[in-house]
Amino acid sequence: MGQELLTVELMKMAEAKAIATGITGKDLMERAGRAVVDVILSQFSPRQVLIFCGPGKNGGDGQVVARLLKAEDWPVKVINTSNLPQTSELERALQEADLVVDGIFGAGLSQPLGGDILSLVHLINISGKPVVAIDIPTGVETNSGQCHGAAVKATLTVTFFRARLGHYLVPGRLLCGKLFVKDIGITEPLLPQTSIFLNTPSLWVNSLKEPQPTDHKYSRGSCLIVGTGSMPGAVRLASLAARRIGAGLVRLMCKVDEYPIFAGVAWGDIVTPLGSAQEFLDWILDGHSHSLLWGTGALPQESTRQQAILLLESKKPCVLDGGALSSFEGRTPELTRHLHENVILTPHEGEFQRLFPHLSFLKNKVEKAHKAAAEAGAIIVLKGYDTIIASPKGEIIINANAPATLSTAGTGDVLAGLMAGLLAQDIDPFQAAAAAVWIHGEAANRIGLGLIAEDLLGEIPRILQFLSTLRSERSSLLCE
Repeated sequence: MGQELLTVELMKMAEAKAIATGITGKDLMERAGRAVVDVILSQFSPRQVLIFCGPGKNGGDGQVVARLLKAEDWPVKVINTSNLPQTSELERALQEADLVVDGIFGAGLSQPLGGDILSLVHLINISGKPVVAIDIPTGVETNSGQCHGAAVKATLTVTFFRARLGHYLVPGRLLCGKLFVKDIGITEPLLPQTSIFLNTPSLWVNSLKEPQPTDHKYSRGSCLIVGTGSMPGAVRLASLAARRIGAGLVRLMCKVDEYPIFAGVAWGDIVTPLGSAQEFLDWILDGHSHSLLWGTGALPQESTRQQAILLLESKKPCVLDGGALSSFEGRTPELTRHLHENVILTPHEGEFQRLFPHLSFLKNKVEKAHKAAAEAGAIIVLKGYDTIIASPKGEIIINANAPATLSTAGTGDVLAGLMAGLLAQDIDPFQAAAAAVWIHGEAANRIGLGLIAEDLLGEIPRILQFLSTLRSERSSLLCE
């Protein structure tokens, strides 16, 4: 299946287009039920199945699942939620079951669960039985991934045609278990236009650059990183990441009195001590520098903010990170006046709230990032387990390969360096941001438990080799 992600509204549009071609709603329900059964048969041995069917299409899918499993000689019990038995009987049915199928509410849920359904969800969750959710676990809002009071915690989820936003946005992503996206006969020409995608290499791999025989360090891209002695380790991680991802040269600029901090350890960087604001400005405007990074390891203070403005006024591709973002707390209009479409802002949730407090009420993370990018006129990388990359043009990419092991100091500095290094190679900022986020997550997955930020750097060459091979294979397929 493709990497496009659909909202509830777009999926309804796809179904309506399919029905207009002659496929009936009953056909779609039959195919959905068959798809769920195919997954169940592939993942479980025959066992006692308890299926909860709600009043809508989700419940209809559940009824098809019941009929088809019975045809496979599986023992099946169906409970309709419109006529729920007493709690004691539900508890007994759950105790006797070896597998639960959640066909209560699907993608159309738009209000908190309550009453008997809320109690049922709690009973399912505490039963400890494996759960297969049809379309999306009951209680998860499809467009935001948010929970409506409570939600079924599924072992696996089977959805159809394309995944939805809520399958990848937290907490929905944590409640879906393993996700299966199955074909139900809706053809590709019926796919509605969408600007929201799951982050996969196919979106940006062809934009990555490889060294050429005629290259030199400047043609491969020069990155200028502003360092600070307050957190020199953060700056070193960022500069190493920029070089690992392919920048031909990294110039690390610092104050004269901080030069000794970096000169003894930054062996592959060019460390340039600055004695005046004019020198700082001259280096920013120097034609050899293709991208700029500021804020990694910096303190959120007045001088940090002023330096950020100088970098932005150069109009060069730029990553603003860490302290450079927090230095604009309460002064967001001052920041947005200087932003442009070649700037990447990298806030985590706390930094985002400092910059865009008027958007913090929004529960939908995609909507928050989308509105912030439009307001700022720059790329927003709203970091987290479900990082969102949003462009001012309305393009959205949701990243889903980042493991929890990344929640340790310094990993964000590596990510900022990856972005700056890709920008130095004249890669489109939106694609550079998406590629950096995916590569960052892939490196963490390859390392596993015990990860520290320094480990990420060693995985980057192997990932670049993998992406190079992938690009070659894609090119070969296009030529056949």
